[in-house]
Amino acid sequence: MARTKTRTETAPAPSLHLSFDALMATAAVDSQIGALVESGADVQTIDQALTGALVTAQGRWGLGLHHLRHEARQDGEDIVFLVDGRPAARLSEGSAALAAAYEAMRATDERGLSLWGALGDGWRVPGDAPAARLKVLIEDARDFETHWTAARGDAHHRTWRHGDTLTVEVARPASAEAALSDAAWDVITSIKDRTFQRELMRRSEELGMLGALLGARHAGARGNLNLMPDAHFTVQATVHSVTGPDGRNAETHRALLRAATAELDELQSHTTRQLAEVLRHGLNNR
Repeated sequence: MARTKTRTETAPAPSLHLSFDALMATAAVDSQIGALVESGADVQTIDQALTGALVTAQGRWGLGLHHLRHEARQDGEDIVFLVDGRPAARLSEGSAALAAAYEAMRATDERGLSLWGALGDGWRVPGDAPAARLKVLIEDARDFETHWTAARGDAHHRTWRHGDTLTVEVARPASAEAALSDAAWDVITSIKDRTFQRELMRRSEELGMLGALLGARHAGARGNLNLMPDAHFTVQATVHSVTGPDGRNAETHRALLRAATAELDELQSHTTRQLAEVLRHGLNNR
């Protein structure tokens, strides 16, 4: 009798692994799941890599869903995204479906910052608490988290500790549409044909930078772009953590904030450059 295949004996089609890698790339996560599968890795190893990449991406997408448990697993010929153990979406359904599933779980203020706490329980304090008070909290043994506080360059940051791990998050909310528009501006301003450039600038007054650029390509350009993960996900935050004695050192906390801020600046600039290349493809940049 033929043996029924189990979950451990099946794997998604190779194109889905590459689609997962493309989704992770929107958070500047080099997941390389496709290569891992090609190497013959077992299902458990692949699932661990899928989940690890997704958790890193969650921190950079800035969705504010740290209080939930995120996993990604192979499921037959598909990859399923789970939240607190429950399926939320499947990769085969597309990036728009995944983005919609996460959006339904979010809560944001007028600045686009998450209203969800990172911890289920814990003492929450103002983000702009006096340095001496924050120092005491960092050196103390209790779990805590701060509210958001403003930083340079339209960024905001918050801090929390859970157990022996101190974490900082630096966020600069920017929707995927806004990121694409910034990239479109870079493309249009780099066009050497001034007549063409002026025409796109004129169109942008009515259609926006992205609309003007897509309109200069072909009728299906926007539809094609909407199928790409870049139209639904982008880098909005960075998360840095430290575990152990260093997590109770105020100097370490300041270093974490500096590193997270520098990384966010670099990742958002990198994203703009990457998106500009995507949008530039096929344009007659004379």
